[in-house]
Amino acid sequence: MVKPVPDRNLIQIQNTDFFSHFMLQNKTGTGHLLTYNVLPGLQVFYCNFHLKEFSFNFENQGKSLIVMHCHNGSAEWVNSNSMSMSMEENDLLLLDSMPANKTYHFPVHCYHGIAVVFSMDRCKSELVNMFKVVGVDFAALIQKIQPLTLPLKLPSSEHVSHIFSELYRLPKNIRLPYFKIKVLELMLFLSRLDAEANYESAALIPKAYKVKMELLREILRENTEEHLTLEQLSKQIEMSPTQMKKYFKLAYGDSIYSYVKTYRMKLATQLLQDEKISIADVAGRVGYANSSKFAQAFKEFTGLSPKEYRNKD
Repeated sequence: MVKPVPDRNLIQIQNTDFFSHFMLQNKTGTGHLLTYNVLPGLQVFYCNFHLKEFSFNFENQGKSLIVMHCHNGSAEWVNSNSMSMSMEENDLLLLDSMPANKTYHFPVHCYHGIAVVFSMDRCKSELVNMFKVVGVDFAALIQKIQPLTLPLKLPSSEHVSHIFSELYRLPKNIRLPYFKIKVLELMLFLSRLDAEANYESAALIPKAYKVKMELLREILRENTEEHLTLEQLSKQIEMSPTQMKKYFKLAYGDSIYSYVKTYRMKLATQLLQDEKISIADVAGRVGYANSSKFAQAFKEFTGLSPKEYRNKD
């Protein structure tokens, strides 16, 4: 089992055999962590965070398979092997343990996601019986998943989005039966992954280039009001444009152009929550001198105009 360890910033406000509710609070914001014990050794975590950073301490008990999905926002941390990890919208990340005593950073002050935790020694017999009912050999599924090299990050895809999309909209009173259905769907999806495939992963990036990519990402985030060219960016990090584009895509699963556009729109959603900031000012802060062009881009991203988004609650 994976258990959050409460402290002065992580307060447990509800606890039953099936459900626990933790509230996060520090000087950077607040959040909520909901944990569901679906079966012995099988947990589902719901994360709803609105803060800049938070230090978690997780108690890990035994061998685990942890599947994390980011619904929106982003998160960053360093794992036990000193590898920089990150999650962006609709990313799927597989881990063999939850990093303990680690500080997680949330660049856009927002992270909504789900983690499915399999404590393999405890849940195996339960899942064997559950899968047998629908004619699926759970042991065979595990044999296909075990050769995967973890941590493994899978980029956004419609298939991944489909698996998790319903879980974010479920009423609490019917979550338990749906959890079981989605666990089956998730395991079948994972069993189809090719252990020999060359999945895009930050682990494949030479250390020197990895540092440059982290610098490039910071430059992009700190200059949302400007439109820096590829040539300008490549000079700043002392790297050819071709290599820069290649390794950025490898590190973050997206092109530089697409990453910047997505980051600007996510930042805009945060800025729009502050009614003291005018929509024209929000547009300027995310690189749009023309408010109408910003409104068009924002509606393509969210389905709402900036005004509709600001007033939606």
